[in-house]
Amino acid sequence: MAQNGSLATWAVDRQPPFGLNSVDNAVSSATLRRQLKESEVARIELSRRMIDAQEADRTRLSRELHDDIGQSLAVLKIQMLRCGEPTSDPREGAPPDLKELAGRLDAIIHRVGRLSHDLHSSALEYLGLSAAIKSHCFECSRQLGFPIRCHCEEVTDELDKTLALTFFRILQEGIHNALKHSHATSMQVTMTRTNRDLSLEVADDGVGFDVDAVRFGTGLGLISIRERIHLAGGQCTIRSSPHHGTRINVSAPLSSKRI
Repeated sequence: MAQNGSLATWAVDRQPPFGLNSVDNAVSSATLRRQLKESEVARIELSRRMIDAQEADRTRLSRELHDDIGQSLAVLKIQMLRCGEPTSDPREGAPPDLKELAGRLDAIIHRVGRLSHDLHSSALEYLGLSAAIKSHCFECSRQLGFPIRCHCEEVTDELDKTLALTFFRILQEGIHNALKHSHATSMQVTMTRTNRDLSLEVADDGVGFDVDAVRFGTGLGLISIRERIHLAGGQCTIRSSPHHGTRINVSAPLSSKRI
């Protein structure tokens, strides 16, 4: 009671003893340092793998341009020079006619177009993300005889080009991983949006895998997906288990423009 007769109150400090608080802070600091070190090691390893992957892609493109397309064009040139010329050796057979040469040229054009599409999607640039995703799913399904069901909500207004490319590359990587590793019989691709976020799901009915076991594995596909969506300020969730397929969900905030 105060001297004037009124009741007095005091704030009670319920903080833990200083020693316990110091121990908690030390443990938290040690945990934080360990997490930062693991994150830095993962980033360094990711950078190394990304550089290796880029060099492998350049080597593959160089080999395909030289050994496949370059050689095909050289053979086609020789055949065009021989076209219409009589042959003195019956074992050589008749030279190809123009229709046959045109068919071979179409095949070369198709291979060049495939390479160009892998490097840069014209559908993404001129028609937008929704059309590019639908087109890519259709082409993969048609060429590989692999059913891919696709549902994309239309993005009617302008979408940030970097974000659109991020989602398109994630789609390519997700389908590539499924075709290469999952032994799936079908896939489902879904893109949805809200006023603030854009989301993409790539799901397959394949053999699945243990997510924790491959989190720090040597495969670049899942690491690339995580890194791309991280750089876009988004999140990635991968759900899978042996014999139960795989479901990859990514989402990222839209730019300041409402779409």
